[in-house]
Amino acid sequence: MSHLLPATGGAYLDQDAYIADFNRRFWRTDAEGFWKLERMQSYDEGDFPSWLALRDGDWSESLRLIEELRPEYEEYYAKIAAAGFALHRVRVVERPIIPYVQWELNILSVKYEYGERVSVLDAMEVAGEETEDPLPELCVLGTEAVYVLDYYSRSEPNGAVLHTDPATVTRARTLVQRLYAAGEGLGGYFAREVAGLAAPRGL
Repeated sequence: MSHLLPATGGAYLDQDAYIADFNRRFWRTDAEGFWKLERMQSYDEGDFPSWLALRDGDWSESLRLIEELRPEYEEYYAKIAAAGFALHRVRVVERPIIPYVQWELNILSVKYEYGERVSVLDAMEVAGEETEDPLPELCVLGTEAVYVLDYYSRSEPNGAVLHTDPATVTRARTLVQRLYAAGEGLGGYFAREVAGLAAPRGL
């Protein structure tokens, strides 16, 4: 992605420093909004209860625990709307849909109901962007910052590289916005491609 991000520069933040910096900047995101690009097909979600239920092979419990989060999500997205910005996410999906992505799309479907703007893009549609490497995992906070997320080989979070150069932030945000526009809104996608899937057999 040399056309998008500089080969050098930026500030590496370990996972704790990344979380602290992200939390410090997030609530001052401007009207350009928050833009996230998810390309990997699996992440380690730590001690998140619904994720642990999925790992244990209990799909019905995993879904029940997602439903329990509705009041939390309703409050969170109302707070974001009151702050004057919106969350946008591009979720790249490879086929066949693997258990992790099926699980995540169920969570995103609930978040979508409360205001997160989720666009789904088939992996084949980004092949032209990936002539050398897969698309990076990006979080863009308005006009202020972009984080290029890093992961260990087992999809465990490993911090991020922070860029605040305005031109770099603009290029990253423009990329995610373009991919978002090319994708399909989660509502229709979920009903057609995900809602009818059988329970996954675990990870």
